[in-house]
Amino acid sequence: FAPSYWYFLLLPIHFFMGPLHGAIVNWCGHKYGYSNFDNNDHSKNTTPIDFLMLGELFQNNHHKHPNSPNFAKKWFEVDPVYPVMRLLHWTRIIKLRKA
Repeated sequence: FAPSYWYFLLLPIHFFMGPLHGAIVNWCGHKYGYSNFDNNDHSKNTTPIDFLMLGELFQNNHHKHPNSPNFAKKWFEVDPVYPVMRLLHWTRIIKLRKA
């Protein structure tokens, strides 16, 4: 489970990061940025390159295409997780479906 007892000291950080990440994504993704699509909601794409939140801040794209594995839709947007998913698909670890 844990190679050393001191790893258990990191559990509060782990418990805190999930809700913090969700709050950042939901707050920034509906307040700041630009919209590619008119979804009749307040969702926005916060930044064109989103490495800190791993593509989660493409909220407007996600609301328009909720089942798409790639959150980036414009040529200048980069979803850093999608190439990893394609690699896992290529190695047959996962299977991507057409959205």
